[in-house]
Amino acid sequence: MALDQLHGGNMDPNQARLHQSQAPRNGTLPSSVAKAPSSDYVAASPNSPLSQDAQAQPVQYGSNAQLMGVPSPPSASNTYQSPQSPQSVQSTSYFPVQNGYQQQYVMQGQQSPQSPANAGTTGYYVAGVQSQSSSPPAAQYTGGPSYGPSQTWPVGFPPQKKKSKIRRVHEFLMNQGSNEKHTEACPLIQGREAGERGYSNAFGSGTHWRIKWPNTFKFPRMARPGGASRHRDIMQRSKDFPSEDYYLSPFDGHLAKLFVQSTQAIYDTNAPTTWRRTFIRNQSPLILQAANWVLHSLPTNDAEVKGEDLAIMSLKWLPACAAILLLMVFPVQASGEVRNGGKYDPLPYKFWGYPYHSRNTREARMEMSTQSIQPSTPTQSQGRQKENTALNPIMERPVEPTYLCFLRDSQGIDIREVSHWKREHDIEPTYVLVSYTSEQFATEDQQLFLHDIGEHAARAAGVTAYWVGCSCLGKSREEQENNVWQISDVVRGARSMVIAVSSLGEKGQPSSAASTKTALRQWGTRVWTLPEVLLIPSNSSIEVYARNADINEPMVVHKRNFATLWKDSPISRELIDHYEGNLALSSLELVTIALQCLHNRQKGYYLPGDMAYALMGLLRRRPHIVKTDSAFQAFARLSLANDSDLLLERLICILPTRPDQPWYEMEDQWGASLWDIIPSTQVCGIADNDTVIIDGGYAAAIRWKAFAHVANLTRESWKRFFFRYAFRCTSYLFIIGISLISTGVAYSSSVNIGIGAFLLTIALTLILCAPYIIRVLYTGKIWGTQAWFFGFEGYMNISEIENHIFGADMGHLKWSTNGSPLSMHAPNEYGECIGQDPCSNPETAEKVRRAISAPMGEERIFTLVDTYTLTVTMFSAVRPPIAVAMCGAEGGMQRALLCSYDWSTQTLYRESVLRMETIVLEQMQRVGRLRLGLRRGSQ
Repeated sequence: MALDQLHGGNMDPNQARLHQSQAPRNGTLPSSVAKAPSSDYVAASPNSPLSQDAQAQPVQYGSNAQLMGVPSPPSASNTYQSPQSPQSVQSTSYFPVQNGYQQQYVMQGQQSPQSPANAGTTGYYVAGVQSQSSSPPAAQYTGGPSYGPSQTWPVGFPPQKKKSKIRRVHEFLMNQGSNEKHTEACPLIQGREAGERGYSNAFGSGTHWRIKWPNTFKFPRMARPGGASRHRDIMQRSKDFPSEDYYLSPFDGHLAKLFVQSTQAIYDTNAPTTWRRTFIRNQSPLILQAANWVLHSLPTNDAEVKGEDLAIMSLKWLPACAAILLLMVFPVQASGEVRNGGKYDPLPYKFWGYPYHSRNTREARMEMSTQSIQPSTPTQSQGRQKENTALNPIMERPVEPTYLCFLRDSQGIDIREVSHWKREHDIEPTYVLVSYTSEQFATEDQQLFLHDIGEHAARAAGVTAYWVGCSCLGKSREEQENNVWQISDVVRGARSMVIAVSSLGEKGQPSSAASTKTALRQWGTRVWTLPEVLLIPSNSSIEVYARNADINEPMVVHKRNFATLWKDSPISRELIDHYEGNLALSSLELVTIALQCLHNRQKGYYLPGDMAYALMGLLRRRPHIVKTDSAFQAFARLSLANDSDLLLERLICILPTRPDQPWYEMEDQWGASLWDIIPSTQVCGIADNDTVIIDGGYAAAIRWKAFAHVANLTRESWKRFFFRYAFRCTSYLFIIGISLISTGVAYSSSVNIGIGAFLLTIALTLILCAPYIIRVLYTGKIWGTQAWFFGFEGYMNISEIENHIFGADMGHLKWSTNGSPLSMHAPNEYGECIGQDPCSNPETAEKVRRAISAPMGEERIFTLVDTYTLTVTMFSAVRPPIAVAMCGAEGGMQRALLCSYDWSTQTLYRESVLRMETIVLEQMQRVGRLRLGLRRGSQ
C-alpha cells in the first residue's frame, strides 16, 4: 500500500485545480487477507513411536474408551433420580477434517455392546445417602440457618450424621495424629470402584514397557509439527532430538521425555496429546501400604459398613501383620529422602541464544554491536550520543514541520520548506493543523476541500500557514516515511486543530448535524486520530468542517468534551483530562490506558507495529521504526526505551482471561491492574517470535512422572519412643521367647517356660497391633517437609492424593484457598478461611468432565501439589507446565508462572499463573536468564 494513501503525500492544490479533468486516484485501503495457520498436529499410532505419515486415512484407536469416573453434569433439580442404566460405552475415533486452512481433529462416538468389564451402576454419596444414578443429584443452596431432611444445603457443607462406634474406631485408626479431617469427597468420584487401579494398569491395553522409570506408559496420540531439532542443555551437551515433548531433568540437566501421570479416567481415555501418559502410583512406603491395606477395608461411610466388610478386614489383618514383620527386617526410610537441602528441585535451564533487541549493546551479535556503536563527534552532546549509539537508537524530535502551506496576501497558498521561509521572513511561522482520514478523503478532488478549509481556518485564526498531511509530508517516499511517524510533534507545535469529515448525507445535499457527528465518530475510529486530539493545546476548541456543508458554520467541540463522541469515553476521558492538566496519570497508567484506547481503534494501520508507533507520539523517547517488527516487538522496544515503570515485567505476570487473549488487552483473570503487581525480575532483552528474556527470578521444576517419598519432620513423643524400640525388638522377643519355651520344655524348667511365654505374648501382641503401631510411628503432625512440586493431569480427591504421597489421609494436605481461579474457600463455624474442593462448584465439575476427552489445543485440568506449604491447587492449562517461575508479587502473594517448554527454541511459555505464599521463595533457587513467551503457538 502506498504510504500517501494512509497519511496523504505531496499533493499541491494549485496544480490539482489545473488538472481536475484527470481521473481521481483511488486512495482506499485494500482489505487484508489473514492466512490461517496450517495443520497443528499429526495423528500418530498409539502402538508405535510418533509416526508422521498417519494422517492420510482415519485411524481407529481401539474401542471401549469409556470415560470412567466422570458423570454427566448435575441436573437442575435437587431431588434424587431413579436408578438408570449405566452410561453407554463409546468407541473413539479421530478423523482429520480439512476446515479452511486449519486441520482439526474431531471425536466420533459410536455405540458398542456393553462388556462386563465396564458394566455396573454408579454411586454418588451425598450426606451419607447413596444414589444409584447415572448423574449426581445437584445440591442447591436455598439459605436458612438450619438444614432438615426436606431442605437442601450448600455444596461442601452437608449435615453430619452421628457416628457409630465402628466408625469412630475406624477414624481413630485412620486419622491417628490428625488434627482435622478432610471434607466430603466431590461427587465427581463415582464410588470406590472408580478409583486408581495402580499397577494393574501395567497389563492394560495400549500400555508399553521400558527399562527406565516410569517403566510403563502410553505413547502420545499426536506428534509435534516439524522434524528433529538440536538442543543444548546447561551441561553444554548438544544432541538432535526427535519431535516429541521433553522436559529438563533436575537430576543431571539432560533433556528427558515428558511423562505425565494421569488419573484413571484420563489414562483410560488417552485423548490425543503430544506427551506420554502414565498411571498414578502409590509412592508411600510399603510398610505403610501394608498397614493401610487392612484399615481401608472399611467404607468411608459408616452407614455402609456391613458384616462382610468386617470379615474382610479380619481376614486381611493377620497377613498384613506378617508382611509388616517381614518388612521390618529390612531397613526402610519411611520418611523419604532429603534432597537439595530441603529445597525444591532446581530448573536446570540456560539460554544460549542472542536477543533480538537487548538493553546493552555488548550483548548483541558482533555485527549488530559494531554497527550500533559509533565514534563520538564534537557536534553531538553526550546525552544524545548515548541515545543514538544504543542498540535501540532513539529518533530525533523535530522542533518544527518540514513543510507548511503558507498563506498568500490575498488568496491562495504556497507549499514551502519552513527553513527557507524563515530565512526570508526572519520570524517563526504559526500554523493550524488540518486533521482528516484517507478513508473519507481518498482522491485529489476530495483533498481539495482540505485546502479550502485549511486556508479558511488559518485566515480566521490569524496565523501564517496551515499543515495538512496530503501535501506537507514531503516529496520523496523516503522523506514521507521519515516524517509520517513524527506527526505528533507537528500537532504539539500547532496553534489549533480543525477536523475535516466527509458526511454521510446525500451528494449535493447540505449535511445535517447528525450526519456530521456520524462522520466524526468514523474519523475517531482511526488509530492516528487519538494522539492528535490529546496533543493539541489545552483549553482549545476544535472546529469540525463537513464536506457539502456551509464552511462558515462549522461544528465546534471543546477538547475536554471530545471523549463523548468516542465509544470508549470512560477511559479516553482520563487521557484527555491528563493532557488538560485536570488529572495526573503515572507513566504506567498513561501507557496502559493509552494502549487500551488505541486497541479500540482498529483502523488506519500501515505496519504491524503501528499501535506502538502511535503510542510513541505520547512518550519522550522514541525508538527508530523497524518495519519487520511485530506489534509486540515494537511495543517492547518502546517500553524498554522509556521509563514505563517496568511495564513489560508486570505484563508477563498477568493471567489472561482466555487462552487467545492478545497481549495488549492486559486483562487479568485475577482482576488486578498492572500497577497492583510488583515485579521481581527484569526484562533484559527482546527475542524472536514475540518473546522476552528475563533475569533475576526464582524457579523450580515440577515432577510429573510420579509422586515420591516425601521426607518430613515429626516431634518425638513418649508413645513414639516406646513403640519404636519395642517394635524393633519384636523379632528378638519372638525368637527368644520360642527359644526359652523350647529349652524349658526340654529341661522341664518352668521358669524358662514362664519367661518365654511372657516374652512371646508381648511379641505376639506387638505383631497383632502392627498396623496401629505403624500409624503411630510414621504418621502424626508434620513440622517440616521436603519441598516438592508434584503434578498430575486431572482431578483426584485430596484424600487419595495424601494416601498416594504420605501413605494415609491424615489431613495434612489442604485445598488452596485462592491459588487458582478454580480455587474455592468458605468460612468454617469459627470464621476461619478454609479451602474447598474445587469440584464443589458444578461449573468446575463440568469443566473437569469435559477436559477428560478434550482435543489438543483446548484447556485441560491439572493439579499441582506443593509439599512445602502442603497445599493442592487445581488449574487449567493447554499443556502441562514443567516449571514454576516467580516473577512478581500482588496482594501479599507471589505470582507464579507455570511454564511449558519448547525445547527446540529454548523458550518457556506461560501456561497459567498461580498465586503462592511468599514463603516458597525460601525453598527456591535463582535461575539464570529465561526466554519467556506469553502465548504458545501451534507447536
